[in-house]
Amino acid sequence: MTKHTYESGLIGNCAFIAHVEKTTNISWLCFPRFDSDFIFGGILDRKKGGEFTILPESGDFHSEQAYLENTNILKTTISQEGNSYQVTDFAPRFKNYDRYYKPLMLIRKIEQLSGSPKIKISCKPTTDRGSRFLKPSMGSNHIRFMGIEQELRLSTNAPLSYIMDGKAFSLHKPIYLILTYGRPLEAPIENTSERFLLATSGYWQGWVKSTSISNFHQKLVLRSALILKIHQY
Repeated sequence: MTKHTYESGLIGNCAFIAHVEKTTNISWLCFPRFDSDFIFGGILDRKKGGEFTILPESGDFHSEQAYLENTNILKTTISQEGNSYQVTDFAPRFKNYDRYYKPLMLIRKIEQLSGSPKIKISCKPTTDRGSRFLKPSMGSNHIRFMGIEQELRLSTNAPLSYIMDGKAFSLHKPIYLILTYGRPLEAPIENTSERFLLATSGYWQGWVKSTSISNFHQKLVLRSALILKIHQY
């Protein structure tokens, strides 16, 4: 994996871009267009910008970020007193029936690495440039956020009541969080997330192979090229 020294990383699929801070917070995300109102805008205002975090129950922690080699898939590792977990963030992009599949969908995978981490998930999107928070409504395996034209939905295999109430829970199995705008996910959460992760990884690694970048500082140039690519809208 390729580590970086910034306080946040970028993911995207040429339909949207998200800033992911080393605290796991999604600090910038606009839906449905690059120039739309932000859903998360903590990079501008911590109070009004909302949040989407996956944090330890309490206390200080150490964080590192790295990209999966030759991809725009970002991994954030959180460590605290012998307990650690990893958050993998990506925006699906791959070829599907000879067309590029790039949905308004952000996927987060949370995995236990060591110990017995307890995590707390907070998802508080906003609208009208941070003037109000969207109202959550709990479904069978999702939370629907009301107050904008299209449906914003968080589908997950995590305990919904713990997310709604801001409570911590033990991380014993991989947890998936799928945030969608407009068209919700109507497919199995775990299998779909893993399939999209594999396909997205394959797409970016194939895209890198198609470039004509020399060996001179190749890793740095490739990373720049990958980031520039997701800014093409």
